[in-house]
Amino acid sequence: MSYCPGGPSRRLCGSHRRSAGFRAAKPCGFTLLEVMIALAVLGLCLTALLTLHHHNLQAVIKTRQMTRAAMLAEGLMSQAELERFPPLGHTSGDFQGLFNGHFPNYRWERDVVPWPVLPNMRQVTVRVRYGPGLRWSLDAVEVLRNPAPAPLPIPGSAAAFGTQ
Repeated sequence: MSYCPGGPSRRLCGSHRRSAGFRAAKPCGFTLLEVMIALAVLGLCLTALLTLHHHNLQAVIKTRQMTRAAMLAEGLMSQAELERFPPLGHTSGDFQGLFNGHFPNYRWERDVVPWPVLPNMRQVTVRVRYGPGLRWSLDAVEVLRNPAPAPLPIPGSAAAFGTQ
């Protein structure tokens, strides 16, 4: 690349003084090849930056959707906790009625099954499906205990000794 030390008003570079010979000084500026290479490098850099920006926006959108799904799942789990000991079964629905159309691409399912370890406990699983085509899901699982105490065996009865 050539450089003009005399500023833009100077038109000749190279041997800035006329030598005794008939040699002319080089003109100032960039060659076409240099400009084309610079534009190619600039184009590659801009393409990489735009791709990075696109991926960043996609990550922000997915994170926002996941955060909303977590908030909605937590709300459904709180409803199950307020029921204290929800009935066994499967329920499902959407959030259109609950939030007046604010979450159109979100659906929920709730499964309540007996806890296999202890009979007075139930496992509540809330699944919120979201995203394009409802292809992503977020699960929240909690075990709830029956607030009513189990009846105690009467002393001296067969149930107290583990026999029938």
